[in-house]
Amino acid sequence: MTPSADRSWETDQADLLYDALSEALREHAPDAADQAFTALDEWLRRGRSLPRPWQRDALSTEE
Repeated sequence: MTPSADRSWETDQADLLYDALSEALREHAPDAADQAFTALDEWLRRGRSLPRPWQRDALSTEE
């Protein structure tokens, strides 16, 4: 089994979390949430840096 196959569940879980966040934000303040979420989404899709809280979590799981 390849390393990417071993971790495919992580991509599915990340998608679920990302979608849940998007939905929750849009339910409470649809316009502001949509603008903020779109900006973050575009930022991440361009391969830019993760937000600091996400970087810290990634670093702590690698140790």
